[in-house]
Amino acid sequence: MPGDMVKIIIDRVYNKIVPKPINLRPGYDMEHVFNYRPQTDNYRYEKVVEIEKEYDYLSIIRPHETSQQWANRVRGPLQELLSRRKYSVYHVFCLFGSFGQIVSTTYYVNGELYGTPFDYRRPSVHKSQMAICFKCWKLVKITEVKPRKEYYSGWGRWAYEVESEDLMKDHWNYSCFKTETTTIAPPARQEMISPTSYQSSNCKSNTSEIFISSLYAKQNNLLGPLPYAPSARTLSSINHLNQPTLRLKDGTKIMIV
Repeated sequence: MPGDMVKIIIDRVYNKIVPKPINLRPGYDMEHVFNYRPQTDNYRYEKVVEIEKEYDYLSIIRPHETSQQWANRVRGPLQELLSRRKYSVYHVFCLFGSFGQIVSTTYYVNGELYGTPFDYRRPSVHKSQMAICFKCWKLVKITEVKPRKEYYSGWGRWAYEVESEDLMKDHWNYSCFKTETTTIAPPARQEMISPTSYQSSNCKSNTSEIFISSLYAKQNNLLGPLPYAPSARTLSSINHLNQPTLRLKDGTKIMIV
């Protein structure tokens, strides 16, 4: 389960208090994160930045490293990080690829290392826009989305918003958990086709005709010369379709169609 998530809200009045972030990726802009949610005793910015650093270090695609090589390198440490229930406010449903360096300010007080959370800056979004999905663990391309128009009843007006899951919906709907290679579907099960018996409309006599589907004949190994049957007289080979093949004692013709 993801932890605390950040929502981007675009509204003229609201953005005077919480300015719009530098992009439409919820949680990426740490200044926006701090403005979005005030610090409390249980929600310390230092702790938030500490966790973000762990994800951001893994997110960096090294120079001359392909996206696939990066994914293969970090999947193990990433899964271990998630197993410790340390959740990012940006890498909520996937690990976004990045490049460059982490920027942060640290200092020592009485031998203890401290950081200034407000100075923390993530690496830049990688130009490939690739990410590792936390559900299927595939390498996927995640692009920014257009904000959704939502009505805020408390404000009595419409505004626009973007949530972390909005960036993942296309992948979840169309490629998550699906195989990356094309597979040949097994042939559909062929149902047994029963013979149809009815009076021929073209027949002027009282002679009945039984029409047997050729597919039914093949499924029941009826093709080829028929053996002698005491109750029927062979008229022709069953291979000659649309010709009477058997005539029963009562005059009924058996036809292959």
